[in-house]
Amino acid sequence: MQSSNIAALSEGDGRALGRLRITGVKVHQLRGKLKERFGWSLRWTDQREATLVEVTTDAGLTGWGDGGWGGELLRSRPELVAGRSPFEVEAIFEDLRPPARGQQRAGPATAGGLDVALWDILGQALGVPVWRLLGPRCRDRVQPYCTALYRKDWPDLGAGLAAEAREWKRRGFRHLKMKIGYGPETDVAIVRAVREAIGNEIGLGVDANCAYDAATAIALGRRLEPFNLMWLEEPIYAEDFEGYRRLREAVRIPLAGGESFPADRIIRDYIQPRLLDIVQPEPVTVGLTGGRRLSYLCWLNHVRLVPHNWGTAVRTAAILHWMATVPPVTEALNAPPVLFEFDQTENPFREAVVKERIAIEEDGLIPVPAGPGLGVTVVREAVEQFRTGFITIG
Repeated sequence: MQSSNIAALSEGDGRALGRLRITGVKVHQLRGKLKERFGWSLRWTDQREATLVEVTTDAGLTGWGDGGWGGELLRSRPELVAGRSPFEVEAIFEDLRPPARGQQRAGPATAGGLDVALWDILGQALGVPVWRLLGPRCRDRVQPYCTALYRKDWPDLGAGLAAEAREWKRRGFRHLKMKIGYGPETDVAIVRAVREAIGNEIGLGVDANCAYDAATAIALGRRLEPFNLMWLEEPIYAEDFEGYRRLREAVRIPLAGGESFPADRIIRDYIQPRLLDIVQPEPVTVGLTGGRRLSYLCWLNHVRLVPHNWGTAVRTAAILHWMATVPPVTEALNAPPVLFEFDQTENPFREAVVKERIAIEEDGLIPVPAGPGLGVTVVREAVEQFRTGFITIG
């Protein structure tokens, strides 16, 4: 987009903003091979995938979001987006959002990424960063937790994870998350190895990726209690609500989850019944519109909000703007930290698709991008290099 367009929209005739219209949506599917495969409780992988959603306007403004692959609904009904004003972002989100239980409407996989792209356009049009549109700023730098510590082809899994954990600590991360779900005996052994490697001053969370039934998860959770864990993430299926109630009563580790649910279901099934201590919404599903709703309802219900993040730097930038506006769960001097997931596993295109570098600073925090919109510049050459699928809508 041209800087003159931004100036004309943000400083010129306000009627131009009212006339701003969406001209089309492009969905880019990305894929890249890994140098070394890694795995978790469900499977192994030797590649990474992601989807970028690009939204164009008649004023030359282009917004980007990190979403899911799809677009069938939009291709059959382009009028749901094309020709509308990006200032209808919340109405478009309502038309496209994934369904809540009991509803027949089916939302496209791209909905969350498209929603982020529209907020990106609004920020550019108004000449302000997205966080300013989402709510009052609570912080200008955000505390990440490092997602790494997957299973690799090590002869000794515990020793390999311990060595990797020490390296992430050396790089300045104060909070780490590791994968479990390999069987209770193995899980206890590798958590012990990692905790001994990093000491008690580093936060440590564990994620089982729904590996267990409730009874096994309860028994495992009790054995993991001595390791001072930040949370036990998705030890059982997301829909096993009765199982989570049993876990809440039996295990003293905070329970976390929610990445697979849309905002409505997170609110109704997890937040309102206080089933989880920490909800982890996925921006691909909830977008920034749903994220803003979750921010308030989590605060109101004293539930911590720690977004899931497994995509490109475009998604990370969106989450940073979101987390800039999330209030702390309490006003205590030593309130639980406001965190977000910062994936550090191998990914050939995660950082390559944006010009700006998003990284922790010496104090372990990450600055919120300061430019208009998301504050990042997408590198089209990198998108094209890793693109394996493409959909044009409108």
